[in-house]
Amino acid sequence: MTEPVPPERFRCSVAALERGDAPVGTAVPARYWMLVGHPGPWPPKPIQAPPLTEVGDDLSAQLGRFGARLQLIRRHGRLEGDLVEADGLQPVFLVDVRRGLVGRASWQTPEDLVALAGRFDDLPDPTDEPLLLVCTHGRKDVCCAIDGRVVAAVLDDALPGAVWETTHLGGDRFAGNVILLPEGSQYGRLTGDTALGVVLDHLDGRVDLDRWRGRCSWHPAAQAAAHDLMRTDASVRLRDLAPPRLEAAGDDAWLVHLDHGDRSSLRHVVRTMSAPHELTCGGAPKVQALFDVTTPG
Repeated sequence: MTEPVPPERFRCSVAALERGDAPVGTAVPARYWMLVGHPGPWPPKPIQAPPLTEVGDDLSAQLGRFGARLQLIRRHGRLEGDLVEADGLQPVFLVDVRRGLVGRASWQTPEDLVALAGRFDDLPDPTDEPLLLVCTHGRKDVCCAIDGRVVAAVLDDALPGAVWETTHLGGDRFAGNVILLPEGSQYGRLTGDTALGVVLDHLDGRVDLDRWRGRCSWHPAAQAAAHDLMRTDASVRLRDLAPPRLEAAGDDAWLVHLDHGDRSSLRHVVRTMSAPHELTCGGAPKVQALFDVTTPG
């Protein structure tokens, strides 16, 4: 008797690729980041992870002063529970995307984290050396676990010391997802074959526009406008762009001013919403933002 073939499990990243979902304009919005070394297991939300729960209210209040985003991190290839060093300390990074700086510290008790969360104006041991975060948050989404761990392995092998696995980075349907800090650019749809080339190109000033989700410190409309400018004018590089200036132009519409070098460009961006789709492997259908970008005549 032939055994029945089980139905193929739904994968949000595969469905998004088949729909042709555009990654641009989806970089997770955060100018400040607190990256906390934590071996796991990782709950759906970082603030729910023991022992952070012991200071959850105080830590959230400190982060809320800056609008900072909390992420749990761990080295690739370390077993859960294997991140604590011999002295009991774990790493903490405070990232200020606006200034392009990363503060470096460590923590042992939850109270250490509350104190550090108030230091975005006074970063400890600051550096501008890049950090690469790869979402491998399997409890949040299956695609992130499957695709993210392959990407983390490839990047960690080539760039040891710079790569960290992390909790949810948004945009599960674009797994594998990577963000480069403190610069703030985020990429999606990276694979074991493409990840290293995309990251090395970016560090050398070249943006993969098919996979670039945007820059986390910019409004989504600004991300879409910058993407269109770089797509239509190959001489414009991301590193040459000043922070875009937005001017309201109606409901869900903006004029985006883009200064690059001694030149300035203008884009008109209109946001609409799609029909509901399953945007994660386990969530209910939701709408997604769509951006139409034109050059004013």
